[in-house]
Amino acid sequence: MLSIKLAEEVVDQTMLRLHHNINVISPTGVILASGDKERIDLIHEGAIEVVRNGQPLLIDEKLSSQFQNCKPGVNMPIRYHDKVIGVIGITGNPSELNEIANLVQLTTEMMVHQVLTESESEWQRKNGDFIFKALIEDEPMHSTIMERIHKLPFLLKEPFQIILLKQEGNHSSNTLAINLENIFYKQPILFGQLELNEYYICLCGDAVKQLRDILNQLTKLRKKLEIYMGIGPIVNSLSELSYGFNGAKTALTFSLEVKQDTFFEEIEVYTLLKNKNDHDVQKFLQKTLLGLSEKMLHTLEAFFESDLQINICADRLQIHRHTLTYRLNKIHELTGYQPQNFKDAFLLKLALMLSKQR
Repeated sequence: MLSIKLAEEVVDQTMLRLHHNINVISPTGVILASGDKERIDLIHEGAIEVVRNGQPLLIDEKLSSQFQNCKPGVNMPIRYHDKVIGVIGITGNPSELNEIANLVQLTTEMMVHQVLTESESEWQRKNGDFIFKALIEDEPMHSTIMERIHKLPFLLKEPFQIILLKQEGNHSSNTLAINLENIFYKQPILFGQLELNEYYICLCGDAVKQLRDILNQLTKLRKKLEIYMGIGPIVNSLSELSYGFNGAKTALTFSLEVKQDTFFEEIEVYTLLKNKNDHDVQKFLQKTLLGLSEKMLHTLEAFFESDLQINICADRLQIHRHTLTYRLNKIHELTGYQPQNFKDAFLLKLALMLSKQR
């Protein structure tokens, strides 16, 4: 876990402040870096003892002869996540090093922790990007993707919802990246950069329920970072993530045109009329007409042909107006769309038209 590069950095930075030689040693006792270049790659038996018992080891002149390649000094464990990952040694008279030994150990562990934490974070970001791009491109769920998914710090649990952000103007993209990391720290959310000034956010599981709160936090960044958002539809499986991404992409395009955040549902109709993509049409029909019987579909047709007039439609169908009202309410219950509301009626009518064209 301790690289030679990191060991050399610890030695260089520590020796700038101390008038003593510093050694950084691997858990197997190999001296990785030292102010005394001749000692590099030698086995330090005292360090092996420190790793074995996890305690500092003070070596005086007498004790140094009992350990191979050891000089008088203080040797202390370097811990990361409560595990000894190496040893730092200060060459000199142990009795004169007591005051600085603990400080050197603390400083070393802080340096190591920062570097290793940043390295882990960077790997997680790259892993998240790999997973997200594979899923939105509809790649087969082969073993490599599954292995990477299992290495995420949270479960990739349904439902999912994608937000795409585009930053305009001459702003530092790094500032936006840092803000996103602060907002989503330790949350079940995949986020990263897709291309220049464009970022993705993939909400998973319970995070989807927090959409409004998340959008409020992101909206606060708009004035200083000039960002616009496209919010995709909620999908219930990884296999549908490409649909959710395409919806967010379409919404972002509208968002940039009208200069305001856009939900896919707000412009879904326009996308259907603009290009009759089979997959988009199918998703729209499933969401709008799924669960309606032939009788209910026939009732809807008659209701629209009657210009949404209850009495005229009831006469056309030769049923009581209360029966018609019951059917319309049932359609509302099943689809979420109210046939007597103009906007909902338009969507239902469009769905009926598209279903006949297929």
